[in-house]
Amino acid sequence: MPHIRIYRSGELISEAECTTGEVLLSRISAEGIFLDAPCGGQGKCGKCLVQLAPEGEAVLACKTIVTGDTDVYLPDEFVMTIAGAGDTSGSSNISQNLGVAIDIGTTTVVAHLTDLDSGARIATASGVNAQRQYGADVISRIQYCIDNGHETLARLIQKQLASLISEACRSSGADAGNIKYISIAANTIMEHLAAGFSPVGMGIVPFTTVSLFGEEMPMREAFQYWDGPTLSDDARVYFAPAISAYVGGDITAGMLAVELEDNAGPVVYIDIGTNGEIAMKLGDKYLCCATAAGPAFEGAEISMGMAAINGAVNHVKWDGGLHFTVIGDVAPRGLCGSGLLDTLAVLLETGAVDETGRLLDPDEIEHDIAAHIGEIDGKNVFWLTPPSSDDSSASGTASTSVVSSASLTSDSGVYVSASDIRKLQLAKAAIAAGIQTLLHHAGVSEDDVKLFVLAGGFGSFMDQYSAARIGLFPEGFLPLTNTVGNSAGEGASICVRSEPARQTLLSIRERCEYIELSTSIVFNEQFVEQMMF
Repeated sequence: MPHIRIYRSGELISEAECTTGEVLLSRISAEGIFLDAPCGGQGKCGKCLVQLAPEGEAVLACKTIVTGDTDVYLPDEFVMTIAGAGDTSGSSNISQNLGVAIDIGTTTVVAHLTDLDSGARIATASGVNAQRQYGADVISRIQYCIDNGHETLARLIQKQLASLISEACRSSGADAGNIKYISIAANTIMEHLAAGFSPVGMGIVPFTTVSLFGEEMPMREAFQYWDGPTLSDDARVYFAPAISAYVGGDITAGMLAVELEDNAGPVVYIDIGTNGEIAMKLGDKYLCCATAAGPAFEGAEISMGMAAINGAVNHVKWDGGLHFTVIGDVAPRGLCGSGLLDTLAVLLETGAVDETGRLLDPDEIEHDIAAHIGEIDGKNVFWLTPPSSDDSSASGTASTSVVSSASLTSDSGVYVSASDIRKLQLAKAAIAAGIQTLLHHAGVSEDDVKLFVLAGGFGSFMDQYSAARIGLFPEGFLPLTNTVGNSAGEGASICVRSEPARQTLLSIRERCEYIELSTSIVFNEQFVEQMMF
């Protein structure tokens, strides 16, 4: 059988036998090694690049077949900036009555080891969701389950939860045997997979679920694929109640954490990610919906998009020239969601993109930013760093470049294409139309809204003014905005030790009306209107 050796940063990290004809990405994943593949191995995103020699040409792991003994050289380790990852108060006296509050996001997973008596957060462990290599968004993962069954993804997430719990215990000196309760908040698809349920029914109309959760169950029943530390014999697992297939326990838990129950409203609550979930509190009632924003805000399926890792441009502005910051303070390799958002805002503000979303030709732009407009394969692009430049910082002196995609290498400049702008435009229109649809159903106007809550990792890192400038939400919401970060994790932390809080979540679900946008005439009309800048 062929032999495969996998290297990272010049060091051998795995060596194993494999099968002739096996897809390289599958073999790398089978070895327990994470390689980012946000399109789920469909060959669309171009992100799962590896080399078959130390200085060899990069190839897509999802399109490379093992034909014999193979050496594989991986890119630097994937380390993402995760909201809530550093939230640890610590404790010098480790309790024998422990719980774990977990937020399973589509992109990241955060686990908080908690003292059930005092509520103190003892340790936090986090990581990129191990399922990401099977797709950046929930639709890609549902499709994987349709094609291959759900067991692989269920095993992956349960293995990751076990690993994070072990890490939290190890770092704090806690005994996993004292963990008596686990509280999980996640979107409905992630909760299904964490519980070992198939999410396939949520992939097609009428979007049926196996469960909407809201109950607790014995740990051995909840985690049938568990392969980790031994917890307390009577350990139980609680999943926050979901409202529908696409409005999950992360939203109910998040609304609990920001105390919407105590706010008469109108309040708009939104978690922007691969699936934009929006809720409105009005009196004692809630309205909610979900928009298929796609993975653009996560940097996926964008020409040079990437997750919020080292090398990602995360903020961009024009101030007498183009200026940007890069995560890790290294040379830029691409843009994450917040950087893409800022870039589009700059292009709109300087007149380089018109109200229809078209990236103009340089001679149509009456601004110095025109010097950053070039072409790739005859189509306009906006260069943050030109392909001929070795400089890691941008300025307003870049010259336009006309290049072929065939000439681009991993050392080429960083750019945003006209196609990327269109994907961001579609994503922002979906979110904005969802907000307007809820306002319509509630019978209130933008001016009536008293509070606008931005939840989730992306909401924490993005520039609010850039978001409003591109029309992601109304500019009138800016003075009302409260950024709350990982509210789902906070909600899970409240529920890990409070039965009344868990009952409140059930009450929220009972008082929540779900608006199905796919059949909404209002949403369809608003989507067309919100496409314009």
